[in-house]
Amino acid sequence: MTLYIIDGYNVLHALMKSEGRGDGQALNDLERERQRLVDQLTSYMAGTADRAIAVFDSKRARLERAETVSRNVEVYFGSFARSADSIIERVAYRLREDETVIVISSDYVLQQTVFSPNQGRFPVVRQSSAQFVSDLRKTARTIASTKTGPGDSQRVEDRLDPETLQRLRSLRDDLEDGEA
Repeated sequence: MTLYIIDGYNVLHALMKSEGRGDGQALNDLERERQRLVDQLTSYMAGTADRAIAVFDSKRARLERAETVSRNVEVYFGSFARSADSIIERVAYRLREDETVIVISSDYVLQQTVFSPNQGRFPVVRQSSAQFVSDLRKTARTIASTKTGPGDSQRVEDRLDPETLQRLRSLRDDLEDGEA
């Protein structure tokens, strides 16, 4: 199992930039953009045993709190006393004994602080925000292109070989004739 620790605003900035909404463009609704990123993380983690913790800075004095979004996605908010970077460092250090930790951030200082390939039982690996956003977008495209409608080979009869299908149809017809 892998734990992804995500520098929330760093990844949010990379996501907006990849969508042509980055660099210098003010966030109109920060809460909505954060929720959009968390929704994408939830989709990315769905169906895996992996976990994600997204960490965001906050301007409040004592707000350090955590929210469980889904079975494998949590969101932490920092405070003046404890920044997102310090939370990421602490969580990465504490959990590297139990599972592989990937820290997602393009913050060079944070990457250097948490990177520990040979310490602990599992390594702490770093990944850039741009690379992670690329992975997020690729997963979103895969999910979007997956056929899930009733006409898209999701019916049992679409998965049966022709001989079995014919035998079942004959059985159904015989049962209907018996009721008449």
